[in-house]
Amino acid sequence: MMAPMDASVSRFEAILGHPLVMVIPPDSGPYWVAVSTVGPPICVRVAWVDPNSGEDRARVLCPPGVPSRWRPIVGAVVSFIDGTTARDQLFVGRLAPEARAALPLLAEEATAAATPAGPEGIVVIRLLPDSMLLGVDAIGQADEPIGRLDRSGMADLQTSGGQVSGRLGSGHGMAAGIGHGRWFDDIDSATFEVGYGIVLPEWVPPGFGRSRPRLEPDLSYPFGPMAVIVTWDGPDGQRVLLRQTVAPLASPDPGGALAHEVDVNGFAGVVRGRRSFVTVVWQTTTRAFGVQVQRMPDAEEVALRVARSVPDDD
Repeated sequence: MMAPMDASVSRFEAILGHPLVMVIPPDSGPYWVAVSTVGPPICVRVAWVDPNSGEDRARVLCPPGVPSRWRPIVGAVVSFIDGTTARDQLFVGRLAPEARAALPLLAEEATAAATPAGPEGIVVIRLLPDSMLLGVDAIGQADEPIGRLDRSGMADLQTSGGQVSGRLGSGHGMAAGIGHGRWFDDIDSATFEVGYGIVLPEWVPPGFGRSRPRLEPDLSYPFGPMAVIVTWDGPDGQRVLLRQTVAPLASPDPGGALAHEVDVNGFAGVVRGRRSFVTVVWQTTTRAFGVQVQRMPDAEEVALRVARSVPDDD
């Protein structure tokens, strides 16, 4: 439920000190939920506020996300804890323009209703404090699901007002190694299965042998595009791995102490690792790539040369 942007919302904005997208009245108790955004990258933030006393009880900033036609919903589960008791539980997310609403999938018999998208595609679903959320479907303009965000892909955040704890979602995994999936005999059969053209680097270290292609599902988006993995193996366990999928990725790169930005043929990339194990992840207008190099003394140089030899996929 979204309150109109009137004088009552101005009261919340005065308390919090920034503009709001919507406010949601409580089911019980004094605390309304005030919703706003910050970015880029765009993050949704929520606050529990008592408009009568002016108390700002708790605030949570959700991780950034990028919804798209391929991954049409991003979001987090946010819980307000009072002592040891959960008082409020919300799904806080954003929908792509192709979606009009979000439908929670619960591990209980109660039938949930779809919640329409608000301004900026924001959707906030109030759940019972003890409900178990399994996933959320994005509902398209024809009132049919067009994509699903699995619980594993959601951040799970809790706050009592003093601090925020929990875990992040599973992320895009573009820098990961080989996971759950299926091997295919050749590139043509993998291309037919995955539904988009597979591109390969024009340079890998001399003498390295190429593996069969492997397709792996996106754990966060069970109905989303699969990733294609191809490896090249050399002596003494040396390996180059290329992973690719459809862009844009739902989770922007978080940065960090071991990360630095690089240019990959005019697109921004991020290098991680050091010494003999390095990854580089970048996105073009239509494709996301990850290169992993291991057990090589010049791993970063090799990873960047491989990445920059990947042809334009447009």
